Amino acid sequence: MRHYFRLVIALFLFISTSSYANDVGFRKMSVVLKDATEKLPVAVFYPTSSPAKSVAFGPFSLNVAIGGEIAEGRFPLAVLSHGSGGSNLSYKDIAMSLVKNGFIVAMPLHPKNNYLDNSNQGKAENYINRPKQISETIDKILSIPSLAAHTNTQKIAVLGHSMGGYTALVVSGAVARTQDLVELCKNTPTISDPYCMPVRSNALTQNVVISGQDIRIKAQILMAPVGAPFISSKALNNVNIPTMLMVPEKDDELTEAHNADVIRQGLESKGKLTYIKVPNAGHYSFLTTYPEYLKSELGPIANDPDGFDRKAFQQTLGKRFADYLKEVM
Repeated sequence: MRHYFRLVIALFLFISTSSYANDVGFRKMSVVLKDATEKLPVAVFYPTSSPAKSVAFGPFSLNVAIGGEIAEGRFPLAVLSHGSGGSNLSYKDIAMSLVKNGFIVAMPLHPKNNYLDNSNQGKAENYINRPKQISETIDKILSIPSLAAHTNTQKIAVLGHSMGGYTALVVSGAVARTQDLVELCKNTPTISDPYCMPVRSNALTQNVVISGQDIRIKAQILMAPVGAPFISSKALNNVNIPTMLMVPEKDDELTEAHNADVIRQGLESKGKLTYIKVPNAGHYSFLTTYPEYLKSELGPIANDPDGFDRKAFQQTLGKRFADYLKEVM
């Protein structure tokens, strides 16, 4: 979520060694955004009938079929939103596992809120634009004949980590208010959550109300999500889809009381919430595993609380998500 993604090596952390079979296709696409001058890069993983080969990305490799032919059938679509200042493909372990379990996975790289350009971090524009980019990603997938013909449009889910969790909630029907953030950060001087830094530097001062429900989305998965923009009592009233909320026990980035607890309290009465506390996990435990020799350089994004095995966690996480989405959609 912070400055660590600026390291050049992050370019190559998209894809790492994996034991998955070679039936995963990969392609990149670009979305021309309706209300912006930027283009939205999107990485797409999908089931393929084409042979895969080892593709090198810096010091890593993965068996994928670049531009491979999509496999026969119609598959659920999962759109995954990365954290603030992050990389879409830092969640490639989750994406690969979802594809192995019969999903198409689209992962946008949110403009001006990623490891290459984080100039919109904390600004009102970022809170407004991110949810729109999820819907426009879905639009793009369904406009490409080769993907649209194999997408089950009745089974579309959104997944989000950290700021991506905020993004998922808005497209799922939540109403966010930046004033909630401003008041929280100004009235609670002890809180150190990253979204408070723009408030205290006056980069975020506007009272903006953000809504953008996309009725095509039938389920969502939230990982260590930002929840403070939904503090207002009725902010989550319109979220009526199955939701998995995964909360790390040892989150050093987001205060649970102002984020995960806000979401839990707003959704649990609807009977569609699956709440999971992940023992000993940290905020970044949902990201891919990194080689040992990079961990000291990358800092918190590559490291976990003592005793937490990120590699083992990642080996089961995607399958767990796939099983849940198949059950509820």
